[in-house]
Amino acid sequence: MGIRFLTLFLFLTTLTALRASLVWTPDEGWHVVGRNTDHLVGPSGEDYTSALDLMNEARLEQEEGNQWSALDLYKEVVSDYPNSVFAPEAIYQRGVIYADRHQFETATKEFQKIIKKYPNYEGFNLVVQQLYNIGEKVQDGALPYYWGLFPGFYNADMSTKAYEEVVQSAPYSDYAPMALMNLAMVANDNDKPEEAIDALDRLINNYPDSFITSDAYLSLAQTYGALVQGPQYDQGATRQSISYYKDFLILFPDSTSVSEAEAGLYYMEETLAANRYDMGTFYWEYRNNPRAALIFLNEAITVAPDSPSARKARELIIEIKSGEKPPMTPYDWVFGRYKEPSDRQYDEQSEIDMLEDEGFQIEQTEDFLTTPGAEAAEIYDPATGTTEDYMGVGAPLMDPYLDDPIMEPYEGMWPADPLIGPEFGVDNLFPVQLPGPNTPQQEAVDKEQTEAAENQNLPAGAQ
Repeated sequence: MGIRFLTLFLFLTTLTALRASLVWTPDEGWHVVGRNTDHLVGPSGEDYTSALDLMNEARLEQEEGNQWSALDLYKEVVSDYPNSVFAPEAIYQRGVIYADRHQFETATKEFQKIIKKYPNYEGFNLVVQQLYNIGEKVQDGALPYYWGLFPGFYNADMSTKAYEEVVQSAPYSDYAPMALMNLAMVANDNDKPEEAIDALDRLINNYPDSFITSDAYLSLAQTYGALVQGPQYDQGATRQSISYYKDFLILFPDSTSVSEAEAGLYYMEETLAANRYDMGTFYWEYRNNPRAALIFLNEAITVAPDSPSARKARELIIEIKSGEKPPMTPYDWVFGRYKEPSDRQYDEQSEIDMLEDEGFQIEQTEDFLTTPGAEAAEIYDPATGTTEDYMGVGAPLMDPYLDDPIMEPYEGMWPADPLIGPEFGVDNLFPVQLPGPNTPQQEAVDKEQTEAAENQNLPAGAQ
């Protein structure tokens, strides 16, 4: 075991020593660390020297602030030595320069080139960091500059693109969950709650152990809560907000944001309870339907037992159960009260709902099982008094082992299989073509159906 470990260690050490890496220091400039330089540019020492000289000249211009010259020199390296280790480094430095000049979109494209063309670049993590930094700068309000000279308008899409590139290119990095959180913040700041919800949902599902997952749950609850317009409107967002608030409190009971989540949960539950109370009041006062009213009022109590809406619901339940009639509305004075539904009507409606649901399921099943492009039918021949089966317009779906072709026994040509029986021997079967799309009978039927469909403006094959 010790000998094997020592052999592996020596092999890795030798491999590391043989591999050359490109390094820059202020004293030496760009230089190579390692012995083998062939893979950097190629076997030609002249090419290696030329590329290294271009890189050092470009870096010197970059350090002195001559960014245009540096960009041109780095571009020359990429053009002349695209398969060398110098190429991705030159592209990276171009991206850094463009980012410093606030040409964020161009910088993002440069970094994307490295990700697509040079995925083994040693500074890959630096590329991811640069993309994340671009997203942060734009998110914090940095303006883009056209050609690096003239300021433009704030564009949140630049931040979104940079963050999305981080998530797609480095999903296992520490930057990915933070990029998703920032994506949600950018979306919320620009009134795009759907995009915020999508980013937070990806964070929760893909990075459940991240240190910011708890913030994602709370932010999701708050994002859904911001969509709530009040108890008079649809409560889908309210229910989602309640769900994520509860998840947060269950999963992160020691979080410093527990009090904030509890306050948000109370408000959302009160909103939903008020909605249920309003629905119960409507059915009681305007539809003379105490049974429906009691259902909604009890829901209000269940959702938020200690809320003001729940207290009002309890009082109204007592009033309804006491036998009192609801107050007369102007409609009631003119046209009379709504007739209170009887128990039989409730039962009939329940049965109707059940049958409709059952019918829907049957319909979906039949649609699933229906053979597309074909319809089974029969034709009666009065001359012979026989009925023949046939397939309608279109070709049916077939099992190649069972349906096409249909096999029937053929007597007398080969010996029967003793294990199966003389009439069903494996070797004495031959294909039989039943009436189908290629038979004269089928052609006549297809023609008749097509003409009928054209006359009745129906699709061919419909009866």
